[in-house]
Amino acid sequence: MTGEKKVVSIEDRIPKLRETRRKKANRRFIFYLTCLLVLIVFVVYLQSPLSYVREINVTGSQFVSKDVILKQSDISTERSLWSFQLENIEAKILELPEIKTAKVTRSWTHEVTVAVTEYKKIAYIDQGESLSPLLESGHTLDHVEKVDYKGDAPLLIGFDNEEIRKLMIEGMQALPTYLLSHISEIHYSPTEANPYQVHLNMIDGFELLTTIRGFSEHIKAYPSVVSQLDQANPGLIEIDHSGAIFNQFSEQPTTDPDLEIYEEGEENQLIIEEDE
Repeated sequence: MTGEKKVVSIEDRIPKLRETRRKKANRRFIFYLTCLLVLIVFVVYLQSPLSYVREINVTGSQFVSKDVILKQSDISTERSLWSFQLENIEAKILELPEIKTAKVTRSWTHEVTVAVTEYKKIAYIDQGESLSPLLESGHTLDHVEKVDYKGDAPLLIGFDNEEIRKLMIEGMQALPTYLLSHISEIHYSPTEANPYQVHLNMIDGFELLTTIRGFSEHIKAYPSVVSQLDQANPGLIEIDHSGAIFNQFSEQPTTDPDLEIYEEGEENQLIIEEDE
């Protein structure tokens, strides 16, 4: 009969339904089994030496040894590469007073790299028989012998007062590197009128009398002032908020700021206008 629908009995459909359900169950079982095996392999990997750090590289350190940084970070080749959080390691390293920044990275080759930036050394504090390198953070390093001083940073002399030393550090931090490198010594030489007065010996033979208050601005004017003077005849330059005055040496300059070695009289003084 045309248009008559073919009827499939339930008995004919059951085997097909059973086969479909069996295939779905098998696929589900294989999926779960695979996940379980991967998890087991991963756990075994983490617990085995295969996951251990193989190499640790430390870059950027000069004042702090690699051993000290590694001890502080608690990273070793006996730990799993995935057993620590990078942020926690960086925070531990930053607890070292010499370290300014720290960045820790790891790679799939089981290498860990610790890149640090240290605070700059801006001066040496004269301790009498030895020198203490001073970092821009205010932290001092282990003493060095005076014979080992290479002139790579200015000497701070007479800065026993912690508050005064802190102000001096802040002033030096604001100086460009090329200006800081022109300073040989900084003597703290307060007077009753100016308890913040300092006396500087410059590497070009000139001496500079100024104050810690506004120190960086005064020193920034130094190149302009010196450019107007005869380099062959150095002397004492006094710079403050009102301008600069030059007094030529009457004899060979000395590193002792307490000795009077400058010519007296208005005819030997030169008032210098600072460039704007």
